[in-house]
Amino acid sequence: MPRAEQGVRIALVLAAVATLTADAAEVSVSGFGWWRNREMRQSLERLHEEAREQALDAVAVEDMAFVLIADLESRGYLRPTVRASITPEGGGEARGYVFDESLDTLLPRPTSAAAVRFEAEPGVHYRLKSVEFAGLQSVDEDTARTYFQPGRMLPLAGAEERAYTPDRLRRSESALQAELWSQGRAQAVVNAEVLSIDHESGDVAVRVSVDEGPKWVVTALTTTGFGEGVPLPERAEWEGRPWSDAVARELADKVRREHHRLGYADVRVKVTPKVEAPVQNRRLVTPGVTVESGPAVEVGEVRFEGNVVTDEELLRRRARVDSGEPLDPPALDRARARLGRLGVFSQVDLEYGPEGAEVRDVVFSLKEAPRVDARLLFGYGSYEQLRGGVELTQTNLWGRAHHSRTEFIQSFKSTQGDYTYSVPGLFGEAFDGSARAYGLRREEQAFTREELGGELTARRQLRRWGLEATAGYSYESLTNADNELTTRTTDDETVRVASLNFGLSQDRRDHPLQPHAGWRWFGQLELADRLFGGEVDYQRWQLGASWHREIGAGRWLHVGAQHNGVVTLGFDGDAPVNKRFYPGGESSIRGYQDGEASPRGADGRFVGAETFVLVNVEIEQALTRRWSLVAFWDGLGMAENLREYPFDEALHSVGLGLRYNTLIGPLRVEYGRNLNPRPGDPSGTLHFSIGFPF
Repeated sequence: MPRAEQGVRIALVLAAVATLTADAAEVSVSGFGWWRNREMRQSLERLHEEAREQALDAVAVEDMAFVLIADLESRGYLRPTVRASITPEGGGEARGYVFDESLDTLLPRPTSAAAVRFEAEPGVHYRLKSVEFAGLQSVDEDTARTYFQPGRMLPLAGAEERAYTPDRLRRSESALQAELWSQGRAQAVVNAEVLSIDHESGDVAVRVSVDEGPKWVVTALTTTGFGEGVPLPERAEWEGRPWSDAVARELADKVRREHHRLGYADVRVKVTPKVEAPVQNRRLVTPGVTVESGPAVEVGEVRFEGNVVTDEELLRRRARVDSGEPLDPPALDRARARLGRLGVFSQVDLEYGPEGAEVRDVVFSLKEAPRVDARLLFGYGSYEQLRGGVELTQTNLWGRAHHSRTEFIQSFKSTQGDYTYSVPGLFGEAFDGSARAYGLRREEQAFTREELGGELTARRQLRRWGLEATAGYSYESLTNADNELTTRTTDDETVRVASLNFGLSQDRRDHPLQPHAGWRWFGQLELADRLFGGEVDYQRWQLGASWHREIGAGRWLHVGAQHNGVVTLGFDGDAPVNKRFYPGGESSIRGYQDGEASPRGADGRFVGAETFVLVNVEIEQALTRRWSLVAFWDGLGMAENLREYPFDEALHSVGLGLRYNTLIGPLRVEYGRNLNPRPGDPSGTLHFSIGFPF
């Protein structure tokens, strides 16, 4: 290589290295609060990649200022200013510029900034102080006001939740109008106007004028173009209903589903209302349903693509789509969902074609998920304190969608391990099966619980009703070591138990981790008998339910109840120590730690209960979007022996709690005060825990 050419190449390399190692343009933000400053700086750097190069031009700096101004305005600071201190590239004195909501400030061209320091001055925070309504009749004012002041019922609502902006006012106006339309007021018009703005306090007063217009009511239906064999809509189901776009969509969807069921895959449905003149503030509506049914389509070949490991016969049984049957798009979507619920695919796509043909092939395109996954576990409870562990899952074993889960958890009070092997579709698609082996060592209040066992379980879910049913067989070795119970002299230290187990539950809550509406109930029955291979005989049941309801904007009522018992009907002797009940704790009666609410013997030591009834009542008041305050009462009735059924002793706790809602459930700090503590009982207990209590 000639020496001159080599020198040029070296120079180019050095220039590239210098460019890569040069200091990037520095951007800093202040005035938003510590955490928000950091977030806004990161947003600005993402907005302009130039921030990672040597300098920023005028357009980049102006765009950044616009983003900061827009953020402040969206949170109710309608007259903010942002000061930009720009240090020019190559050094020199920094120059200052001021941007405001007018966005009229322009930087000189050219500008080349090595560093930009933004300092925000939010100014007055504007909030919607009062809302008055005129002409509103179909919606009560308290409900209507929540569209405009969503944070008004949150005592500690933050500035953003109480903010006023013109955009928020327009959205609130549209939301109230949509609510009126849904009630049949199809011509309703909502107009929100600002009555006054106090630029010193930020208080804004608004008047909402409503012209509801006549109520539109369905009186009859007309139908045209229905496919052969497709039933017409039942007129009685629709006549008399308030007319709205939602009703039109519901009617069209029902007609479309009936056509799909018979194979009219390309059906098109249009609903056009014929509206009569208003009479006594009512307008009668005759919806006209026009159908273009297209040809009836059959399923041709059914193919699966991308199943490298998964057995195809399993997929066909799971999909339940056969050649020659009517091509029903919603049924195919349900088949796709069933394949997804196998838990072995990260993606399931569906196609059918060719388009327009009367026989169409159905293709499921599958992407298999990783077959091994490991994760760390973490939790906290007032009794066991920190809990940590590891979980290892394996999916699609043998290509049959079998799963295994291995779990090990250690806390300050317990050590436990669990291995579960699951088989979907054990007895047809409806039943899933599992085999489980487990071990537990846990320090209870009055003894050390040691348990080893295994169980076989069949499970069926009835998704339409939200029901889950289980049945199984278990064999356990139960040990109670270091026993300080009053009953220690009458109980065997180790006993082997064989039992049949049955369970049934139904869940109609709006959210499984943070319920605010709906209900749930469950029942479990355990029947132990020597005939099944064990050493003892008993019958043990657990019944429970919870109910949740909103009782005001940002306020909810939660009620939970349990009734558990263990008996030895037809047999002599008592139930094993490990199978008795030891109430108390953050998910029981909260004036006590785990097990501290158990019955006490004459010597003051704990005795396991053979039956108890627990009732929890809570009133939750939202403080912000995430924080809430809880007042609760927990009542416990229990009996050492079933002869005193349902209970012969009662305990009561009342208390307050603070909760922070997270993706894994609420973080809870609660204190329960005991109203009638027994000798040796605590006056109250402070709990720190994660998860809803019942």
